[in-house]
Amino acid sequence: MANTPTAEREHWVAALPSAATIANPYPLYADLRPLTPVFGYRDYPPGTVPGQDEAVAAWVLMTYADVAAAAQDHETFSSRDPLQEQSSAPSLMLVNHDNPEHDHLRRFVSPPFAFRQVEQLKPWITARIEEMLAEIEPAPEREIEVVQQLTSVIPARVMMRLLGQPDADALQCRDWANAFMLSADLSPEQREASNQALAGYFIAEVSKRQAQIEQGQSPGEGLIGYLLTAEVDDQRLSLDEVIRFCLTLVVAGAETTTFLLTNILYNLATMPEVTAQLRADEDLVLPFINETLRHSGPPQRLFRVATRDVALGGETIKQGDWVALFFGAANHDPEVFPNPEVFDLTRKNLRQQLSMGTGLHQCLGFALAKMEAAAMIEVVTRRFPNLRLGSTPPVSQTASLLTHGYESLTLDFAAK
Repeated sequence: MANTPTAEREHWVAALPSAATIANPYPLYADLRPLTPVFGYRDYPPGTVPGQDEAVAAWVLMTYADVAAAAQDHETFSSRDPLQEQSSAPSLMLVNHDNPEHDHLRRFVSPPFAFRQVEQLKPWITARIEEMLAEIEPAPEREIEVVQQLTSVIPARVMMRLLGQPDADALQCRDWANAFMLSADLSPEQREASNQALAGYFIAEVSKRQAQIEQGQSPGEGLIGYLLTAEVDDQRLSLDEVIRFCLTLVVAGAETTTFLLTNILYNLATMPEVTAQLRADEDLVLPFINETLRHSGPPQRLFRVATRDVALGGETIKQGDWVALFFGAANHDPEVFPNPEVFDLTRKNLRQQLSMGTGLHQCLGFALAKMEAAAMIEVVTRRFPNLRLGSTPPVSQTASLLTHGYESLTLDFAAK
């Protein structure tokens, strides 16, 4: 591979943001991984507006060793996103912060997302999933498109429950998150309007709760009231920080979990032998979730910016250069995960998968996402042991390489 012609390398890099690659990126990852670091990948960070903002040109990192090292070296590879900071879209909390600000801000929101806290939500989530699936059973055909009717609804409803917002607002917030994270194919004007509507919703809701506090009233249940009153080192969050935390929780939490739940259902429907194992042994549920995250996890890449010149793989990444960390490619690195295309519950190193990040920026909502996934797996495998793909072929998401998954997935819940 070292003798790969320059023109061929450039062709592969240019193909990264193509619809065909987004739909199935792993063959191209296998070609490019031995050649990385390589420069020239052009794409958009989340929260930007393609057609209004400029794409960035970035270095590509794809080996497990390079991606893990860069993700853990926050001093050299900064999470601050100057393009998003200049964009009309609101900048996110935590994901776009470096230390010491990151750790200070994370201390405000870590307690509600601790495992013991989110585990208390499992009965409520399980009940909602049971209710939603119960609506399927009376249908004669029992074929449903699960993204719009199930997998995008569950995390949106969970996030509304956490924030203390009406369940009726879940679907609207889901659509806003989809636009913000670039998974929806929209015009710049449509995306701009969606981002403004999302920001306006939380500006109004947070301001209303703040007014209640100022009038000596309770801000109500949920994270909005919690964030408005939480103190760390005798400090409180500003109103703007609370608003942006709400935005972050909705767009980062609901969107990624939607794709994770969809990919899990696809795997259950296409791997009947694995489904049978899960029904027989509930201890396999967590390995199944981790192997799904490794094998077909939604998060594919995130951008960083080099804070200094750094030598890597025979190349020099200059201070100020953009760097794309391809978590999806790292999860398929055969040096760490032999036969990476094979879905294997018996891998001894499943917890090494990088889909939910590593180091400073490991996903705040990881425990919550796994709990939602576990609840859905337990209900589906119990009630629909013969789940299969429906008559309508799956449609892959092809709008952004940020995430890997299905835009549409029709499943047959009545399969014999």
